[in-house]
Amino acid sequence: MNTTPVNHNRYRTLNFNHECIVCGSKAVGINFGVSSCAPCKAFFRRNARRKDVLTLPCHHSDINPFDENNTDSNDMAMRYLQIRRCSSCRLRRCFEVGMKEELIRTDEENQRHRELVDNNRKRRETLQKQELERENQLSLTKHIPQNYDLISKTDWCHLSNIVYAFDTYCVKTYLEHRTNIFQNEISQKEKQLNHYKMLPMSITFALGSFLKELPAFQSLSRTNQLFLCKNNLRRLIFMNFHELNQACFSEPWQIDACKSIWEFICGPDLHKQFASIQISAEKLIITDPIMTRLWIIILFFSTPLFSYYDPKSTAIKVRKNSLFIDIQTIYVNLLWKYLLNRHGPMESIRIYSNLAFAFLSMLRIGLEVNIRLRTRKDLAPIHETLDDLVKLDINAD
Repeated sequence: MNTTPVNHNRYRTLNFNHECIVCGSKAVGINFGVSSCAPCKAFFRRNARRKDVLTLPCHHSDINPFDENNTDSNDMAMRYLQIRRCSSCRLRRCFEVGMKEELIRTDEENQRHRELVDNNRKRRETLQKQELERENQLSLTKHIPQNYDLISKTDWCHLSNIVYAFDTYCVKTYLEHRTNIFQNEISQKEKQLNHYKMLPMSITFALGSFLKELPAFQSLSRTNQLFLCKNNLRRLIFMNFHELNQACFSEPWQIDACKSIWEFICGPDLHKQFASIQISAEKLIITDPIMTRLWIIILFFSTPLFSYYDPKSTAIKVRKNSLFIDIQTIYVNLLWKYLLNRHGPMESIRIYSNLAFAFLSMLRIGLEVNIRLRTRKDLAPIHETLDDLVKLDINAD
């Protein structure tokens, strides 16, 4: 039996050799700290903790497998053959060249390693799928006209006029009304209903003041103007409220007052949804006054955004109006050219989708709020005021 002592420090290296330094075969990589072949790797993993193997007698005692001074090729071949055939010599050789027992993974570590490999594979597949989708999207952009880098002077003038009109008529009007509403903090309960009525009225009135100044609106007949205001103005309250929040500075107590008003109008459960959609809109809609104000105009010139059946109503029968569609198309094209100019095709599609999603969420809440206003006696004054407002606003000289 060979009693050569085990030396863990000899042949220790992290450099990869193409030859297994245990048995001389072709190495497959660094295993347990040394260059080794797959069989020696598997052998060491199975037997490293079986110290009884080291005490087994060697059947090739006439050859010293650990004689490094013997460089004769035949003797070397015999030495490696002995190592491969004798478990005791092979394990001793593994320890001698520096294989580390502590690098062998436990069953738990093997499980974690398999999970890691599996997760990495799934991640690679996901990245490949995303890359393929990106390539497909890029191929679609080839069909988009590539003259989006230019907006005419007339377009820029139109955009400038829209921003100016919104700031002058909508923002300014809203701030004046808000100053009157919140000149004192809400404290007396008998005055609360008036405050609750004034805030949505101010938002609606300010929006109407802006839309009335648009040349496209002024070109319409009184009948068509009344139709748009009655069917669409109230549906844009939340969208306009979001834009006003972005454009106007508010003191903390004013924010709290607005919150208490919307809580009263919406009720506890509906207000949670209202607040959630506000947060979602802040994440989805980029802060760009040109984009959001154009979007409000596009929505306004619809036929209609929403309507509910009222047998007592004398409202104009809902119908398709090609004139509305023509006006809306002008603003849609203007918004699209602006987005392409600023963000390029793919980002413009994403922004447009976010705008549509945010508005549809707001429209759903608006529908539920309107139902609440119509069906609760304590909220009826707010509903009547808003209905009268759109009529009075359009009939005013």
